Amino acid sequence: MGKSRFIELMAKSMGKTATTEELAELNTFLEQFPESKKMHQVTAALKGSTKQPDTVKQKDISTKLEELWYKIKSSDENSNTFNNTSKVKSLFNWQWAAAAILVLGIAGGLLYTWKLRQADQAAKLVMHEVRVPFGTTRKLVMPDGTKVMLNAGSTLTYPETFAKNTRDVTLNGEGFFEVTHNAKKPFLVHTNTLTVKVLGTVFNVKAYNNDKNIETTLLKGKVLVELENNPEKNIVLLPNEKLLVANNQSPTHSQGTGNLKEAKIEYQVITLPAVKADEIKETAWLDNRILFTNELFEDVAKQIERKYNVQIVFENRALETEQISGLLDKESLQDALRIIEITTPFNYRMDGKTVYLSKKEKQN
Repeated sequence: MGKSRFIELMAKSMGKTATTEELAELNTFLEQFPESKKMHQVTAALKGSTKQPDTVKQKDISTKLEELWYKIKSSDENSNTFNNTSKVKSLFNWQWAAAAILVLGIAGGLLYTWKLRQADQAAKLVMHEVRVPFGTTRKLVMPDGTKVMLNAGSTLTYPETFAKNTRDVTLNGEGFFEVTHNAKKPFLVHTNTLTVKVLGTVFNVKAYNNDKNIETTLLKGKVLVELENNPEKNIVLLPNEKLLVANNQSPTHSQGTGNLKEAKIEYQVITLPAVKADEIKETAWLDNRILFTNELFEDVAKQIERKYNVQIVFENRALETEQISGLLDKESLQDALRIIEITTPFNYRMDGKTVYLSKKEKQN
């Protein structure tokens, strides 16, 4: 048997691709030459493909290799020809055989590990972007089992596979999250203004770019909120608490000096009123409802736009600041406008999907 044939059989044996005939050929050689059998045991132990025999303990591997290679070197120096009385020494150069086998084993292991890492990295680089149009909502299940409901006009971005230490998603709009608990892997919801960090809980985040405030409402568990413009300030919310943070992305907070002053109000924590679960206005949208109490007409109008997939234009600026209350459930758009009109008189006209509102003049 030549040197290349022995290396080929050793590599196939360790890679578990050798045929029955090839294994028999290798075993015959190993039984005939004890020193080659010892080398086979050592290289197999180094690769970890077989259980180490008692004669080859992990702590003795280096010593045994040194001894074998010393004998090999001595053999190379004292013998230039092959003869029948020293078959192991004369058959081939052991140093090259051992090196080749180790390189094959290590290279194969490294290649396999590299492929796994590349596949994992590729999965993390694959990003999903879910856009929900006006007039509808959408349910999602994250890779970790976390359930998300997205409101109309929302966009959620998340990876095919979450990272090793965190679960990061990015939200523009409104989402209701039921996060799967994982103490070693926090779930992070990133918005333009803040980041909500949780381990496992139920909460709602409202972060539309054109809203005056970013809202985080906690129903169960505990969340930690980090402000983008003040990362050292961590705000902890408890159940039935809502955090309001001024939205500097909103046009209202980016035009005019007076509005810039308003944007400097960092945040406000509000305790929700003790009401039934279906009467919490922050999550009424989950049942396709709009619940509003003493809210500005312009703020309610944004919710109407998302629910009914329309655009509302105020032709009278004073109408925007009117405070209104009510509940919109299964009504049509026209019926919804008539309900609001009962307490806040106004005129409306529709042009396709655009609704124009104007203040109704008082009659003498």
